Amino acid sequence: FFERCPHLDETHGDQIAKEWGLEAEQIKHWFQNKRTKVMIKGRKSQDKMYKVLQTAKYMEIQMSQPESRVPTFEETCVVNRGNICDPDQALILSHWMEEEKIAKVADEAMAELLKLMTMNGPLWAKSSYGGGYILVREKYANMFPRVDNLNGPRACEESSKHYKVVRMGARKLVEMLLDSEEWVNFFPTIVSKSETVKVIDAGSLENQTGALQVVYEKMNALSHLVSSRELFFLRCCQQIKDTVWVIAHVSIDSFGGRIHDLPARRLPSGCMIYQITEEFSMVSWIEHVEVNDRMRASSQRGLVCNNIEYGAERWLWALGRMCDRFACISIENMPQAPKEVVNSTNARKRAMRLSNRMVQGFCRVLYKSRNSHSSEENNNEIIKISLRNNTTPEMPEGVIATAVTSVRLPVPPQNIFSFLAEAKNRSKWDVLSCGFPVNEITYFTIGGDRISIFLISNQIESNVMVFQDSYKDCLGSYVVHAPISLESARMIMDGEDSTVPKILPSGFLISEDNGAIAEASHANNRSGSSLLTIAYQFLISINNAPMRDQYREAVVGIVSSTLHKIKTSLNISDY
Repeated sequence: FFERCPHLDETHGDQIAKEWGLEAEQIKHWFQNKRTKVMIKGRKSQDKMYKVLQTAKYMEIQMSQPESRVPTFEETCVVNRGNICDPDQALILSHWMEEEKIAKVADEAMAELLKLMTMNGPLWAKSSYGGGYILVREKYANMFPRVDNLNGPRACEESSKHYKVVRMGARKLVEMLLDSEEWVNFFPTIVSKSETVKVIDAGSLENQTGALQVVYEKMNALSHLVSSRELFFLRCCQQIKDTVWVIAHVSIDSFGGRIHDLPARRLPSGCMIYQITEEFSMVSWIEHVEVNDRMRASSQRGLVCNNIEYGAERWLWALGRMCDRFACISIENMPQAPKEVVNSTNARKRAMRLSNRMVQGFCRVLYKSRNSHSSEENNNEIIKISLRNNTTPEMPEGVIATAVTSVRLPVPPQNIFSFLAEAKNRSKWDVLSCGFPVNEITYFTIGGDRISIFLISNQIESNVMVFQDSYKDCLGSYVVHAPISLESARMIMDGEDSTVPKILPSGFLISEDNGAIAEASHANNRSGSSLLTIAYQFLISINNAPMRDQYREAVVGIVSSTLHKIKTSLNISDY
């Protein structure tokens, strides 16, 4: 029946299922898998036939142009060095061989990842930090011996395994994770750039099985003290059961004739996605990386060594956050809530779109601050300063001054987050409020996210409001905000297009101070410490060079003053 009709309709599917005593879904998946196998077999046959035809063509050319003399031994050696066809044919053959090699690497990575996913016991040990697992290196090395390890005094290996239930169907989640643009949207606090260099195989239209891509990615920890990472790797996908998919990642050293000598290399990693219902999936995630540790600050070494910044748990929390947002957008009829809560589906969509843009802009500020070579010291705080001429449509045009600093505070992260996120405390630290009361006029929550619009009493006549996104999970939190006009706020609340506002985000990143935790394990002090990162942006106007120094001083003064007000409000003395 398949040979006559490879694409099964519902009527025939039900008929065959009835005849064989099977479920219709089983028949459907059998036909899908059969079509995939036939397609792969046909592609391999075409590749082999192409090689045969090219070889025959070459032999025909050689035989039609016989040598007038017998070549010498030396000439024969030169010919046999590999120039067996014209340049175009050599290039095609080279590409074919490279893709065959890549497919083999992907298959081996997928096989290793499946073993890592399904094996526990002696191979994985409970992590001392968080709720995940880390590889037992000796057991791993015995099971998967390798000879191409990174070498050097700073080379280290990171591994982590975690799982989480997310609010998205497995099939939809797989489709989005295979899209580099969606990948950046899913992980804005981890990934600053993701690019599909080449699609080697698009995979099955029904289930994405066989998808194979070459991907470039740049990862950044939100702390500007932790170095960024560049990765060049393969991404492949397989559906291994009716409701289970696996997406595997593994680094490659070269592609397209270019060698990619990067300090970070991804060993077989990725995720296994189990469909629970049409709306929920369970995701198991493994991150396994080799890296030459080039972090600037030894105080932040623990953030990476404990898999906090780049570990599996971080990826899963970011994934869960975005899945919650997509689920919220898809709800057509919102439940009844107090009048100050945003109930309109369109209003929530517009607010979340603006929030995503604001958080991505804030993350870019932190990423770029790593490359800033200008810094000021004020009250023992190092504040990194940069000036740039902005031409992007998302932000106001003109010269933008950016200031970033990180400090340790002897206060638990939750206390700092609550203080900065709540409207009643805003007048105690926000330079825009000038000490006047601030009211939250509307908000809505999604999981650990709260999106708000604030009205500052002294800004009523100037039509300035504040748009804020505050988020927390077990690994950290942020409070990101930007001034917006009254008209922009009205458009958001009315559900109109929110791509119009040009925003200049600033904010705070709060994480547990892992350096202090390490010290506390040896001496019972400084427990419950936090690392607070402050990033501010200001639109300025510079007519001449002397004014530049004045603006630098003003920016440093505002950041230093804000930090001082936060410390005072939290009863923190300098330490």
